Amino acid sequence: MFQVTPVVRNLLIANVAVYFVQSFLRIDLATIFGYHSFSLHEMGLFNPIQIFTYMFLHSGTGHIFSNMFGLFMFGPMLESFLGSKRFLILYIVSGIGACLLHGAINLYEISQFAVDSPEYTMMMSIPMVGASGAIFGMLGAFARLFPNTEMIIFPLPIPVKAKYLVSLYALFEIFSGVSNITPGVAHFAHIGGLIFGILLINYWNKKKDRFY
Repeated sequence: MFQVTPVVRNLLIANVAVYFVQSFLRIDLATIFGYHSFSLHEMGLFNPIQIFTYMFLHSGTGHIFSNMFGLFMFGPMLESFLGSKRFLILYIVSGIGACLLHGAINLYEISQFAVDSPEYTMMMSIPMVGASGAIFGMLGAFARLFPNTEMIIFPLPIPVKAKYLVSLYALFEIFSGVSNITPGVAHFAHIGGLIFGILLINYWNKKKDRFY
């Protein structure tokens, strides 16, 4: 039987509860707690706490479902292996790392547009939300810890080792971010979460209390 571990359970509850408040009670939390560009700090829209709170907000049913499905699938194994404390640290650090990389790229991209351009207005007005960065950190950690675990991703019928699958996924995210083929998706936040997740596992793995 698949068992949901304590931290995973609490994260699922927290994300779903916040989404319920957003959607069914129609309370706009993204304006306050979604991540706004640092360049908006003089207008009072940016707040450092957003670097943490943004990852508990979602833009739609499909958005939260895909993220919570990833948490449900990979979280229990990682929490069981790492322990609850380290798993929570991994989740939070990956989410924050994702926001930091996205924020840095966002500042650069904003500087490339005129202040009165539609692109500038869109990038400044839409906050980033979602747990995707934290989920990608989990994927990176999973591939680092269990590189040869074979996974089947629908609709592909062929099992692929985790290290190859996550590498291909990372290349796709980089390509998507550079080419901007899916506007509105924070691809570099995904890459940031992946990088921070792997770096954190490498850091822990080099300590004397090694995993293996």
